[in-house]
Amino acid sequence: MVKVDLHLHSAASSRGAGFFSEKLQIQESYITPRQVYDTLFERGMNLFTITDHDSIDGCLEIAHLPGAFLSEEVTAYFPEDRCKIHVIALDINEEIHREIQRLRYNVYELVDYLQAREVESILAHPLYDMDGKLRREHIERCLLLFDNWEMINGTRSRLSSGLTEEIVATVEGHDLELLANRYGFNRRRRERIAFTGGSDDHAGMDIGTTYTSCEGETLADLKDALRAGTTEPQGNHGSPMRLTHMIMSIAYQWGKARSGSEGVLFEHLLGIQKPSFLQRMLGSRKVEDYIARIAGIHPGEESRRHEMMHSFFKNFLPHTVRQFSEVRDFDFEKISSLVGKTVLSSVPTLFYTSTCWQRAVEKRRSRQIACAFGVGRKHSEGKIAYFTDTLREINGVALTSRKLMAIAREENFHMTFITAYSGQDSDEFHRNFEPIFSFALPEYEDLTVNIPHFLEMLEYVDAENFDVIYAATPGVVGLYAFIIAKILNIPYVTTFHTDLPAYIRDYTGDHLFTRNLWSAFALLFNNSARVLAPSREYGRILKAHGVKRKRIEVFSRGVNHERFNPEFREPSFWSRFDPQCDGRKIVLFVGRIAVEKNIDIFMQASQLLQNRDDVRFVVVGDGPYRRELEAKYAHNVLFVGFLEGRDLSTAFASADIFLFPSMTETFGNVILEAQASGLPAIVSAEGATRENLRPGSTGFVIEDNNPFSYAAKVQELLESPALLEKMRQEAIRHMADKGERDLLIQMIDLLSLGKVRQRRPIEGDALVVSS
Repeated sequence: MVKVDLHLHSAASSRGAGFFSEKLQIQESYITPRQVYDTLFERGMNLFTITDHDSIDGCLEIAHLPGAFLSEEVTAYFPEDRCKIHVIALDINEEIHREIQRLRYNVYELVDYLQAREVESILAHPLYDMDGKLRREHIERCLLLFDNWEMINGTRSRLSSGLTEEIVATVEGHDLELLANRYGFNRRRRERIAFTGGSDDHAGMDIGTTYTSCEGETLADLKDALRAGTTEPQGNHGSPMRLTHMIMSIAYQWGKARSGSEGVLFEHLLGIQKPSFLQRMLGSRKVEDYIARIAGIHPGEESRRHEMMHSFFKNFLPHTVRQFSEVRDFDFEKISSLVGKTVLSSVPTLFYTSTCWQRAVEKRRSRQIACAFGVGRKHSEGKIAYFTDTLREINGVALTSRKLMAIAREENFHMTFITAYSGQDSDEFHRNFEPIFSFALPEYEDLTVNIPHFLEMLEYVDAENFDVIYAATPGVVGLYAFIIAKILNIPYVTTFHTDLPAYIRDYTGDHLFTRNLWSAFALLFNNSARVLAPSREYGRILKAHGVKRKRIEVFSRGVNHERFNPEFREPSFWSRFDPQCDGRKIVLFVGRIAVEKNIDIFMQASQLLQNRDDVRFVVVGDGPYRRELEAKYAHNVLFVGFLEGRDLSTAFASADIFLFPSMTETFGNVILEAQASGLPAIVSAEGATRENLRPGSTGFVIEDNNPFSYAAKVQELLESPALLEKMRQEAIRHMADKGERDLLIQMIDLLSLGKVRQRRPIEGDALVVSS
């Protein structure tokens, strides 16, 4: 069986790969031809060639070795517009090489010459747009020029390979004739295009890991197989990880060539030089042990070289952060060293990130070309990445996210909820990333900021090929989502769930910081495909702060009538917490006990009515402000803490009036839950809660947010049982048609830009939600 890597490079590819490489005099490869040959032999190849760009110098150095033959990768051009493609010419000689170099500026003349001299040629990486000129017309001409196409390339993506195969399948038989008639030529010698494989290695790391196989043992057998179209591509497709390591290796060897100095750590990581026994005795073993301790893989395991390098670079930052945490006394030298290591750890991340970006550009271009042929649609799977900083906490965003996750599971939507928690398991619908480090917010000590490894998230999203990225929060995970979406060119959607600028204003009083934060939000939202606003009021506020109207989409939410309805009412429920509640009307607040909820207004209203013996003010919930409020108001306000499940349902239904003075709500789910349970609601005119009731019918809206105004409305309802009962019934009727499930499914449709699909569609490929 013939095994031959038909696309790889050596130091004879001496020119730079681009403008900056040429200016910096960075070669495409620093691997000697003999190293290439020996590595190919070690990895099981039995024929040997090198395809340097427009050069056969490397091949000439190994031409005397068994099984070696001369080849080159020709930079050819379409004469119509100078669009560049690469063509591999096999088994040539110096005379043919010189003529190839003369003819390569006209690909038609080049192909004619190669066929006349019976030189087998291969179209390399067909969908790789090297100069921004590649279009459908060029690919169609290639379909008429080349019988052999490189299908698996060790530096290009699996997606590009799949799309190439789909394009080839569209032009056979009669379609090929039509194409020939359109362009007026056909150089093809057989109807079916055959495929080959090559590593396209430049750094010596992946030599022979992608190759071509066919029946036989000799070069003549290989050429016969190429003519007959019976070759088979084998081995690895490209990945951002392997491409990054190749670039790192070239960059290191360039620096080494210019400075003459070696980096012992990089020598071991890259496997450029295997240490001798003496070197190991003199200290190399310490370096290898250091690498193995961080990476979890010994550098001597050559088959796991990429995995080891990736693990080392990925774990280096967490390793350094742990060392920081272990510093007990101020040691300037040690801390300086750790700061240096932390900065240094960002360099590999930049390499990986830039490669992912480059790969995303390539994928997008491949899709565009494939779509011009009417293929490639099956590569859109309707996969949605849902990023959130909060999922298991007690807040409205986390609650909404849990509800959406439950629906995704029930409906089998292709959604993955992405979080960062310590010790949290992952499953098919939930991908959790372990944080590098965590800390509590200064004013929100019960809320933890978790910072995961950016590179881990980036590579996961890149590998999964999500169609839309959605961020539910503006925290670290949400910001990662935005950056990843921009790097990978995936549509980004977000929601203004939380009025963070208002929170900052309330906590700090810093209006300048608040204004700057709004500017940052406007920049973020205007670079999104869509911004969901949970109310008309906040749609207006977003627009007023510079968010473009075309980006804003207002959505609605409903209430779970099975959980929130008057049937849960228990007259004796509150006496469990305080016997004094028995027989009294209950004025209820449910929510997070925090400054931004304006809960002080609730407390002050309770004091204004403290002389009435027919009413009890009750707070359900917990938060950073509870201890201070409870110490001050426990004499006339009952704090029952966090309730959930049936207890929460019963608490709503067993109260009489809902008083919610928050001025920063972007929606206010609790207003819906209160009304569905039969409670008239009294809310602030500021924020979005007023949109959830009918003023004067299902509750009251307080324009000045004054505690006297709230107390007056509570007193009006207490003194008019008929009005209270009327509003109670109106509230129940008002919520009757606002079912939660249908509106949450509509939200999924909006946040997915209508693209979400089922993981395993029941019938065909139909969407399971509609716009």
